[in-house]
Amino acid sequence: MANKILTPVTLWSDFDDSLPVVGTVSDEAAEDGVILRYVRFPGRQVGEERVNIFAAFAMPEKEGKFPALLILPDCERTSDAALAKMFARKGFAVLMPDYRGIWDDTHGYTVYPKAIDYANYRQAGRRMDYADETAKETCWYEWVAVARYALRFLQTSDRIERIGAIGLKAGGEIVWQLSATAEGLSCAVPVCAGGWRAYRGVHKFGENNELVMDDERYRFLAGVESQAYAPYAKCPVLMLCSTNDENFEADRAFDTYARINPEVEKSFYFAVRYNGCIGRNGLEDLFSFLGKYLKGMEMFIPAPLEICVDEDGGDLVARVRVDQDGEVSAFNAYMAEDNPDCDTRDWTLCPLKRVEEESGEILFYLNAFKGASRVYVFADAKYSCGFSVSSKIAVKRLEKQYANMTDRSRILYSSDAGRDSFTPDDLREKLLAGCFLYGDSEPVRLIDGPHGIKGVYSPYGLRLYRINDGRYRPKENALLKFDVCSAEDAELEISVCVCGGEKNEFYTHVLRVPGGDCWTGHVFGVKDFKDAVNKPLSHFGDAAYICFRSNGTVGVNNLIWL
Repeated sequence: MANKILTPVTLWSDFDDSLPVVGTVSDEAAEDGVILRYVRFPGRQVGEERVNIFAAFAMPEKEGKFPALLILPDCERTSDAALAKMFARKGFAVLMPDYRGIWDDTHGYTVYPKAIDYANYRQAGRRMDYADETAKETCWYEWVAVARYALRFLQTSDRIERIGAIGLKAGGEIVWQLSATAEGLSCAVPVCAGGWRAYRGVHKFGENNELVMDDERYRFLAGVESQAYAPYAKCPVLMLCSTNDENFEADRAFDTYARINPEVEKSFYFAVRYNGCIGRNGLEDLFSFLGKYLKGMEMFIPAPLEICVDEDGGDLVARVRVDQDGEVSAFNAYMAEDNPDCDTRDWTLCPLKRVEEESGEILFYLNAFKGASRVYVFADAKYSCGFSVSSKIAVKRLEKQYANMTDRSRILYSSDAGRDSFTPDDLREKLLAGCFLYGDSEPVRLIDGPHGIKGVYSPYGLRLYRINDGRYRPKENALLKFDVCSAEDAELEISVCVCGGEKNEFYTHVLRVPGGDCWTGHVFGVKDFKDAVNKPLSHFGDAAYICFRSNGTVGVNNLIWL
């Protein structure tokens, strides 16, 4: 059977999720109108044993029936009480099972029989990314089986109404499979997940974009990958992605979305410049989507934007078409150049050229660098109902010069550009379940500095990908100059990241910033930035991004090459 290629249909056709799922409560507490229980219930049968599933189960304290959410965390995480309670406070019953298995210093974990001990994330080995036998002998099969029985557990409760599923990162890949193979889901929301795991490191628009195929790759692609399950989705799907995700190539996200069963209602949104997380607009979409399909609320779900790269009056432009059935309250387009590596692209706001009232098209200038060979562009729009959607990432090779193409620039950033191109460097302490940026404050913002001059700042550090753009690449022996301000004495850590090999290398300089009512200018060469063993950076041109982290409120402005 080792060479047998199992499809989503053949892999799950004989799965038995009809066994009883009587649960036991190991712990229970009530707080702020929410009851949180830790429960155990049996999963699938393996020989003479059954998988012993551990989960957090949160529900509003008041009496009545509730719509339910089955939430699958990332494979490196487990049941998240804070996330479960957050959704419970919004009127949902929430079941969040553990599927990663054996783990130290945790409240509890799912126990797998020895015959399938590879279902424990730490023991998965090759079964995480390869189907050496069949797709059934992978950790993914066992993790989806846990999700199938978690869904059954919810379905057996007389206090549960409609059920939706949310999956975060690896949990999102599970939700893709669940949406295609399980009965009884009213909607599915994969977050920062969309398949193509076999293509990691094989960039869609890179020079070598073909995957080396053999029987094992065919088995994995056919039976495990989310893009294989998308055509079989049985319920409405909201796909939430981030453009600079280190673990999922954004260029392939819309390829998965486009494969979803055309009879199924669906929507799509990109969180621009975020890495493996979703911000305010994505969360608003999530709550609106759940409100429509689980609570029966009236909500207009717009179609993704249509986009193409075109020429208009000698200018290179993006043509964007919105869903005419809704009222658009805001829209943007973002452009990047040349870089085939999605996670380090500098997505820059595109200036509006005009809105064509008659056709409903919106045109944006694509002011590409004269030396660029390719542009990437996508657009997003927010509708008056509060729902946001994006377009696919459109790509065009540049084989001629356009009137609006620009020269090389030494200016990496000026506060006149607002927050454009900056993104938070490290949001781990802020994210719920490692995926949701939850809160009202902007993570990157402009702060008032001396003499009425603003600076850019983030309590989570600042990251700028622009340093790797062709138009901003420095000359040999260039110096990096920037201005900083801080009301109080602070330390500012400036790191240059060089991508390559198995892990990124960081070259760092720590600057002591004196407090006061003034901007101070600083100039650094490559030898001022050193790695952990004191080796200096060889060239700024090797950088993938630069980041600024401070222990105080330090504003940054006027980044320029000298």
